[in-house]
Amino acid sequence: TIADGDHEAFGSSTTKVVKSITNLTNGLSDLKALAHVDTAMHQFLKRQGIVGASVGIVKDGQLIYAKGFGHTDNDSTGYVIEPYHLFRIGSVSKLITAVAVMKLYEDGKLKLDDKVFGKEGILRGGIYDKIKDKRIYDVEVRHLLDHTSGWSKRTYGDPMFISHKIAEEMGSTDTPSLDTIIEFILSKPMPYRPGTYYDYSNFGYCLLGKVIEAVSGEGYEEYVKDEILFPLGITNMHLAKNLKEDRFENEVAYYDFTYNNVRPALDSSGELVSNTYSFNIEALAAAGGWLATPTDLLKFMVAIDGFKNTPDILSNESLMTMTKPGNRSNRPYGWRGVTADGTWWRTGTLAGTAAILKRMDNGISWVVLANTTSKRSQNFNGKVNYMMQSLERMQEWPSQDLFAQSYF
Repeated sequence: TIADGDHEAFGSSTTKVVKSITNLTNGLSDLKALAHVDTAMHQFLKRQGIVGASVGIVKDGQLIYAKGFGHTDNDSTGYVIEPYHLFRIGSVSKLITAVAVMKLYEDGKLKLDDKVFGKEGILRGGIYDKIKDKRIYDVEVRHLLDHTSGWSKRTYGDPMFISHKIAEEMGSTDTPSLDTIIEFILSKPMPYRPGTYYDYSNFGYCLLGKVIEAVSGEGYEEYVKDEILFPLGITNMHLAKNLKEDRFENEVAYYDFTYNNVRPALDSSGELVSNTYSFNIEALAAAGGWLATPTDLLKFMVAIDGFKNTPDILSNESLMTMTKPGNRSNRPYGWRGVTADGTWWRTGTLAGTAAILKRMDNGISWVVLANTTSKRSQNFNGKVNYMMQSLERMQEWPSQDLFAQSYF
C-alpha cells in the first residue's frame, strides 16, 4: 500500500549529500532477537554451496540488521564478508534504471509515451538511423519499462550475452560495445509489434540507459549518482567491470559451480574462463551492471517504498505507476513482480550472482546477495523467501537503526 500524504523531495543535483555507510561491521548485528537469521544463513550457505553472502533487514524504515556470511574469495586471500563488501546485483539494477526514468518523467524531461526512435524520437542520428524494421519506430519509453518493446530472445538469443556472435557478424575481433550491440539489433527484423507481447528484455533496459543519457545530457552512471544515489547518502555504488583484476575495493569475487561453467573469454584469445567473467557486464550496465551492498540497496529502497517513515524520491503517483497492475502489459516498471497484498520484489541472476530484494506491506524489507551459483543453489529465490518468512513471525524488534551509523 502506498502511504497517503504529500510527496517530500529528497535532494537535488545541486545539493549532494556525500554521506555513506562505511563503518558497519558484523558485530553490530549480533542480536539475540535475530540469531535465527544467523543460524539459517550459515546452514543455507553450507547446503547450497555458496562461498559468500550478505543480508540486510529493514523494519519501518530502520536498518535493523546488516551482516555478511562466508568469504569474499574461495582461496587463501579471502576475507570474512562484512556489510561493506560490494556484490554484483544483476537485474536488481533494472529497478534503479526505472526509478531514474521516472525521475526524468517527474522533472518533465520525458513522457512515458515518447517515441524512442525516429525523427521525433529520443534516440536519433548515427546508429539509430540504421533501422531495418519500421515497427521499431513505434517503440515507446513505457514499452522498454514493461518489456513489451517487440524484441525477443527467441530469435537470436539474448543480445547482451552473445558477444562473440555479434562480433563475428559485425566483422570485428573486439568485444562489442553497447553501441555495436544496438547497431546489430536495429539491423534485424523485429519479432512483435511494440506494446503487444511481453518478452523479458535486458536489451530494452540497456536502451533505457541510452534514453537517460540523451534526455539528461549526462552519462548514465553519472546521472544516477547525481540525481538518485548521492542525495540519499549512497556514495559507494558503482557499475561493475568485466575482468576479475578490475574489481573495486571491497568487491567480492564470483563463482559458478554449475555444469559447463567455462566459456571463451571476451577477447579473441580463445582462452576459457569462468562463466562469471565471460560476459560484457560493462555493456549490461543499465540492465544488470550495478555493484552494491544490502545496506545501499535498502537505503535506496526505503526512498521508493511509499511508506511515511522516510521521504520518497518519487511522488506517490509515480510509485503507483511503477507498481499498480494496470500498465498496458500489467507488468510493473523495474520491479520483477507485485502482489495485491502490497509485496514488491526484484531479483537478479548472473553467473556467480544471485540477488533478491523484497518490500512487504508490514514494513519489513530485506535484501540477500550471494557471490555464487552452483548445482545446489537452484531455486535460490524460493529458498531465500522461505528462510526469511521467520521475520514475519517476530513479535518484538530491536530498536537500533544502523542507517544512523553513517558518517562523512
